[in-house]
Amino acid sequence: MALVNMKEMLADASKRGYAVGMFDVSDLEMIRAVAEEADSLRAPVILGALSPDLEGGRLEYWFPLAKLAAEKAGVPVCIHLDHANTLEQVKQAADIGFSSVMLDASASPFEDNVRRSKEVADAMRSRGITVEAELGHVGNGWVGSGEGSESGPDMLTEPEKVAEFVERTGVDALAVSIGTAHGVYIKAPKLDIERLDRIRKISGIPLVLHGGSGTPEDQLATAIAHGICKVNIFSELLTAWNRTLLAELQKQPHMAVWPAVLRKKPDAAMREVIRQKIRFFGSAGKA
Repeated sequence: MALVNMKEMLADASKRGYAVGMFDVSDLEMIRAVAEEADSLRAPVILGALSPDLEGGRLEYWFPLAKLAAEKAGVPVCIHLDHANTLEQVKQAADIGFSSVMLDASASPFEDNVRRSKEVADAMRSRGITVEAELGHVGNGWVGSGEGSESGPDMLTEPEKVAEFVERTGVDALAVSIGTAHGVYIKAPKLDIERLDRIRKISGIPLVLHGGSGTPEDQLATAIAHGICKVNIFSELLTAWNRTLLAELQKQPHMAVWPAVLRKKPDAAMREVIRQKIRFFGSAGKA
């Protein structure tokens, strides 16, 4: 299918009470895994790209692979730039064909976050590209932050600022901080559902949960039931893949193993996580 923008996708999820999975994907096999498993489950899905995977000229290689996978899938697929830090990064992604972008200025003061998010929303609106922003701060945006110093009550989204932020920026979706963190948790998080309810009542746009990997399923299900309609997953894919790869490497008498052979079981383990998440989010059968 042709690429769809995230705004349309999340509008349906919000209306029908499910969440769309956004899976950050670093290479061809991750891209294929997400697109093909979503297709097999008849689920809309979002292919996410993080800046480190696009640096050094990789963007020109990554995007055509993602676009081909999206076109081969018989379900709606959005290609999304995750955690862009600058307008320049956003424009590069838009120029090559991304259908959705996220500008993450959440670590900046409120007024700076508003200014930068509005700048991106204004630039992308006429191009039909969905814009996600973040209010409150969910970790540092990179794998490995865990429970570390960048999580805590002072980093949660303040409901009192949501309406003003949405109105002034004109963004299409809002990532909220309600207790999750990026990376691998040291201990299970406790999501602030009451805070989420307050945000939902006044936001008027789809709400996004970052740090979905490792979040207890009962809390995640409650968050979806209370308005989260996009959940970001990355660390669980990496954990499943890397653990299986390590086990396979330990079986080898030497290191001269074809990558395509060596990664079969890691890829299968990763695909199982993708299938499980799609089913759990309620997006299976929604395409």
